Amino acid sequence: MSGYVTRHASRCRRSTEIILNHIINYTIPTKPYSLTEFLRFGSGMERFYFESDQSQVAIAGLGIAAQISKDGADRFTELGRSIQEFFQHITCINRSDLLPRPILLGGGSFFGAMESGIWDSFPQASLILPRYALIRVGGETFFSVNQLSAQKDALRSEAESFLAKFESAIPSTPSMPDELVTQETSRADWQSAIERSVKMIQQGELKKIVLARLMQVTGNRAIDVPPMLGHLGGSCPACFRFLFEFSPSTIFAGATPERLVSVSGAKFITAAIAGSMPRGDHPAEDEALGQQLLNSAKDQSEHIFVVEQIREKMSPLTESLNIASTPKLLRLPNIQHLRTNISGTLKADHSILNIVAALHPTPAVGGTPTETALRVMRGLEGFERGWYAAPVGWVDSNGNGDFVVAIRSGLFRDNTATLFGGAGIVASSDPQKEWDETGLKIRFLLNAMQGEMA
Repeated sequence: MSGYVTRHASRCRRSTEIILNHIINYTIPTKPYSLTEFLRFGSGMERFYFESDQSQVAIAGLGIAAQISKDGADRFTELGRSIQEFFQHITCINRSDLLPRPILLGGGSFFGAMESGIWDSFPQASLILPRYALIRVGGETFFSVNQLSAQKDALRSEAESFLAKFESAIPSTPSMPDELVTQETSRADWQSAIERSVKMIQQGELKKIVLARLMQVTGNRAIDVPPMLGHLGGSCPACFRFLFEFSPSTIFAGATPERLVSVSGAKFITAAIAGSMPRGDHPAEDEALGQQLLNSAKDQSEHIFVVEQIREKMSPLTESLNIASTPKLLRLPNIQHLRTNISGTLKADHSILNIVAALHPTPAVGGTPTETALRVMRGLEGFERGWYAAPVGWVDSNGNGDFVVAIRSGLFRDNTATLFGGAGIVASSDPQKEWDETGLKIRFLLNAMQGEMA
């Protein structure tokens, strides 16, 4: 399946003429507005968002000016091919090197085809050009309007009118539940899934598998997701916060620590993140837990699967590949992980979507061998992952972009949420410890829903 459109125009075409059947982009500098407040202002529209202290670009989008959608096993590769043409169909009527290039937000599903149900409004893979976008690049903020054929004066007027309405809007008090009812995956089902996985590993059918469980949450009032993301930005600014809402009121959102890949010119960076340990209640305990993680044979084994698969997948795409010799600790508010930094230079003609297609799913969220792990995972988990643990991010017309792994996430609708948490299973895994680890990951969002620190 393919929706409208239509990458690599290195820059927008310069024009002040009306061009029929093209998207017209008008971008201006603006005040440093809050991206999450911009999302709240757009309630009732399709909404899209990506922000982190680690990313060169932050963007919040409202509405859909154009959309590319692809299905199947090659959906990310096909998206990459489509955006080559897409950016040639955008005319920037006030193009300047001081203004950011048009940006697409997007992602896709973990497995490809999805069962019907809570993910019905989500495509298998899609990139979106928002109708309205608030974009932050470095310390500068910009506002963009994108629409089919229009004159410059009309777009300027529309931009001014929209920003005036946004600036004069009186924000309502965030609606966050103060009473929650939760229902989790059965412990007996979880233990059975872990034991069956460990048995397969011991028999040599698998080396590692990542299993997730979910928590269904019902609040006494609606969940206002943008303020929750703003709260997560305060407690974990280095986390990558994201939101995708293709149909009003059904929102996939989260704050992940795990970058899949970032590309700037020919340079890329990624990281292997696997192996987990809680944070300590005081500095001495925190340090001891960190050392325990660094010395853990189980976690080191889980981690090296991820490092080696990234090496294998990236080698054909790169001119150079630099992998740190030993993992370091990645400390988040309520959990810490092993992280190995990886960087390098891409070969010519490889885009960020090529890398997304090559890397997803990493053993950090899938397993190894990949195909066996995915087949077993789908049979054991008992629910549809949808976009959970799949790639989400942004790409611009210069081929720069940033995609992350959508963990620490949930699907939100009105006063309900489905929260996900996963753990890597190896030969020495213990069901109780993996239950505790997944619970810690789920609580990261559960606390934020109530405005609490992780």
